[in-house]
Amino acid sequence: MKARPASPPRRALLILGMHRSGTSAVARVVNLLGAEIGSELVPPGPDNAKGFWEHAEAVRINDDLLRNLGRTWHDMRDMPGGWLDSPCARSAARRIRKLIERDFGAVELCAVKDPRMCLTAPVWIEAFEAREFEVSCLFVVRDPREVVESLHRRNGWPRTPLYLMWVQYLMEATAASAHRPRTMLSFDQLLSDGCGSMMRVARELQMQWPVAPEGAMAVDAFLDAAHRHHPAPPGAEGGEEAAMPQLAARLYQTCLEIASGEGRWEAISELQDSFRAIGQLYGAHVDHLHAGRWDAEGRAQTAEARLASQASIARMVRDGAQELQEKLDARLGPLEQSLEAMAQHAGSFDANVSAGFQEQASATAAVHRSLQQLQDECSAQAGETAARLERQREGIMAVEARIQRQHALLNTISLRLEQAVHGGETERSGVSRPPPPPTELQKLQSALAASNAAIAALLASTSWKVTAPMRWLSVHVLRRPPEWVAAAVEPGPPDAAGARPKGTTSHQNADVPKAEAGPGGEMDRCSSGPEPLAFR
Repeated sequence: MKARPASPPRRALLILGMHRSGTSAVARVVNLLGAEIGSELVPPGPDNAKGFWEHAEAVRINDDLLRNLGRTWHDMRDMPGGWLDSPCARSAARRIRKLIERDFGAVELCAVKDPRMCLTAPVWIEAFEAREFEVSCLFVVRDPREVVESLHRRNGWPRTPLYLMWVQYLMEATAASAHRPRTMLSFDQLLSDGCGSMMRVARELQMQWPVAPEGAMAVDAFLDAAHRHHPAPPGAEGGEEAAMPQLAARLYQTCLEIASGEGRWEAISELQDSFRAIGQLYGAHVDHLHAGRWDAEGRAQTAEARLASQASIARMVRDGAQELQEKLDARLGPLEQSLEAMAQHAGSFDANVSAGFQEQASATAAVHRSLQQLQDECSAQAGETAARLERQREGIMAVEARIQRQHALLNTISLRLEQAVHGGETERSGVSRPPPPPTELQKLQSALAASNAAIAALLASTSWKVTAPMRWLSVHVLRRPPEWVAAAVEPGPPDAAGARPKGTTSHQNADVPKAEAGPGGEMDRCSSGPEPLAFR
């Protein structure tokens, strides 16, 4: 039975290179040629508008590992001895294996790019190989002066230490990738012939890109001269090499020779051995200086962050104050208009109140004048009333005098009637008496009838009823009636013959009205006289 051909092994491509060396562009080109780079990518930034094309979780794993080892991504010292067996390295390996299973478990070719991986490459190589991936390394190198200038302008760091950082990144990555397939690609080669350079990379790594050659159009569309920032000055490969340290210049020249197929990887190892031998003489002092420098740098970054935060807070406060001021202005405008309208209304109200007060003062003055006029009229009316009362009192006295005369006349008439009656009786008894003259008798009868009519008219008149209290006061309070009036009014007891004694008035007869009761319960003794015409 014929054996089935073995399936090609899964391949993991680690893209290694210093920051600002072109690793982002290479990662995107590899992705366009079919390599999986993951979906959780670091978003583009101001210093790399086309994207970093690096896995965000990989960046977090590398940062945490370096921090736990007492290092940073901008460190220029060797990694601590035996760090690969440390607990933090084992923790990072577990996180890397989970990332591989989650994002690259079902792919044939994947690529991971993060410049920090130059320092942490051993743990990534072991994690991929533990998941049965064949690991290959693609180095990206750029002129150190361009790298240093880019970092200097972006971070504001001094240039000289940045050369040492560039050397450290390359030597650590070279040592970690020994005995693994690897190749070198310069940034200039990528920009000048991207497709040809990537085909050379595939041949040297003995691999094949998943995307067919027609994908080269997308590569050419992505790569352009705009990727190059801070280019080295002309003639950099000649006399300008003295601008950077000799070790960095020799290392960069060796990398260019390897990228062109004329150099050896062992040359970098030899430079690394010399570098570490010399570095042991200054290691402790460099560690001390480095700790102090980066501590100061950390404090400076913290201060800058605080200043930026304070500036942000100040901007927020300023923006909030401006927004609040705008809101206040928007609210104060209607309020000022309302206040102006209220002031105008208050002015008109004050004018109306003043006019009202003036009208009220005028009305009050008119009322005072009316009251004064009424008081004057009341005083005049009181005087007139007093005079009228006086006239009434005088009239009452005149009535009383007339009544007295009427009583005297009635007494006289009564006496004559009695005499006439007694004369008739004498005739019947045989005693002769000369009869009164007929003319005088008629006169007496007429006078009696007139007197009775006057008395009846007086008692029925309104003036007589109205002046009853005054008559009572005049009789009982102002003066008492004379004795002879009382004797004439009060009836005496009849004699044996039924005749009344002398002095008894005839108003006690049935045809004369009885006197009205005055105040105090006593009979009004002046209620039977005629009234003068003035009181009708």
